[in-house]
Amino acid sequence: MRMDEIGNVLDKIHEHMAKTDRINPEYRQEFQELDKNIRAMKQVQNDNAATELASLDRKARFLAAKFESEHPQIGALIMRLSTLLQGMGV
Repeated sequence: MRMDEIGNVLDKIHEHMAKTDRINPEYRQEFQELDKNIRAMKQVQNDNAATELASLDRKARFLAAKFESEHPQIGALIMRLSTLLQGMGV
């Protein structure tokens, strides 16, 4: 269930980014990489899951801080994503 919620938050972030002008291309690329890694994690359950979740959470929090000043709604959604990742055992 939590992975479905994570997918929904990722989709909402994409929606907000599509509607938002002047997003730093570097930030956009970082989010796309984070999204790809999280969605891949949804497909694979392995022995390194806790380590991978911790890494993804750290990346999400760092990216949320980057977005927060210019795009607070996107920053808040990315922090929500981080909270969900933490709830999975990080």
